[in-house]
Amino acid sequence: MKKLIAVLGSSRPDSVSMKAAMEFIRGAKEAGYETVIFKANEMDIKGCVGCGSCRKNGTDCVIQDDMQKYYKELHDCDALLLTAPNYYSQVAGPMITFMNRHYCMSNPDKTTRLEKNIKLAAIYSQGAPESFPKYPAVYDWYNGTFTSKGMTLCYNQIIGGDSDIEKVCQNAYNAGKSL
Repeated sequence: MKKLIAVLGSSRPDSVSMKAAMEFIRGAKEAGYETVIFKANEMDIKGCVGCGSCRKNGTDCVIQDDMQKYYKELHDCDALLLTAPNYYSQVAGPMITFMNRHYCMSNPDKTTRLEKNIKLAAIYSQGAPESFPKYPAVYDWYNGTFTSKGMTLCYNQIIGGDSDIEKVCQNAYNAGKSL
């Protein structure tokens, strides 16, 4: 069975990014994916300390926190869904800390330590209109951390304050179903 890991970055259970994520997950389950969900705000995630042990030894991060559970799942997954609200012109803080902890997924020569080509899906929400020109570069930068680890971006949704949530959720469901 294929596996989808979902890392949900909103602290609000009824947020639009959470609604879209749950529809994506529902579609993926219907397509035969087992799902594992992590909620960033509920995880004990410490920041990277720049010790370099991971790259020196070719291992996952040595910090003992909830990222260890995530790394175990990551090495075995086929797809990764990331969601995050935009707070103060940036992806929410817990998701930045989460992203930084992927430094260990690169070898010293910057090649990926991940053995599989993982499909990456991303859902971002913002209060600004969906077409607001300032934020796509932020999301591209964030996605780039994961695509630099050999993941393939297969879905990228920006939900704006003016988005039709019903349509967004339908698109998310269809994307999950077509993983």
